[in-house]
Amino acid sequence: MDDDEYEFWIDAYTPETIPMERLAKYLAALAKMMGHGSSVHFDRLETGSTKSLMKVQREDAPKVFDRVELIAKRQAANDATAAFDELNSLLRDDSAVGKLSRKTPDSQTSAVVLTFLGRELPKPATYGPFNEDAVVEGELVRIGGKDKSAHALIVDPEGKSWSGEMDRDLARDMAQYLYKGTVLRVSGEARWERLEDASWRLMVFKIKSFEVLADDTLEQATKRLRSLHKTDWDNVGDVDAFITASRGESDGLH
Repeated sequence: MDDDEYEFWIDAYTPETIPMERLAKYLAALAKMMGHGSSVHFDRLETGSTKSLMKVQREDAPKVFDRVELIAKRQAANDATAAFDELNSLLRDDSAVGKLSRKTPDSQTSAVVLTFLGRELPKPATYGPFNEDAVVEGELVRIGGKDKSAHALIVDPEGKSWSGEMDRDLARDMAQYLYKGTVLRVSGEARWERLEDASWRLMVFKIKSFEVLADDTLEQATKRLRSLHKTDWDNVGDVDAFITASRGESDGLH
């Protein structure tokens, strides 16, 4: 045998009990983590706890091992590190741990090259939801609604879409700018929550007012937005301490 062999072991399932959809997620994350897709091949499942065996073709075996070593040192490329974290997240959700072992052609035994703590990892903290004043600048591309409130979709100069709700009177005033290319400054109150991956999710954006940015273009708005600070939450290191100190007071997005 000239190929390296890798074994990914999970302690939560057996080949008879692991759902196919779940196994597919593990294998997809493994493929992303190891890279060199044309040279890494799924070989088989072994009995006992779930053991996925993979073969790495000889010509790319050193590159794959170098990549795995860098992951172990937390020095790997972003895509490899993200896939490693994804595997840990899958294991944590399954209340499992895992390990990746490598066996070379000239060896009779395998050696563990990566350990996945899975369920033993501390669960990331979530925060919120919180309200804060928000301002979005961009073009109105949709507006309407059948209930008491109306809904608008604003596309900012970076191409990101922002959905907001407002009363019908305000919606009628805003509707005249639909698809006109006019840049609007929309103000209101946003409700955010911070997720386990430290990203922020906008739950609700209640629009209270808007104004037309006279003689403005999306390009000019882009330059202005880039010169503004991001949301103050991004600059807070200890969110919990900040919340305690501020007692929920908030600043604008910009």
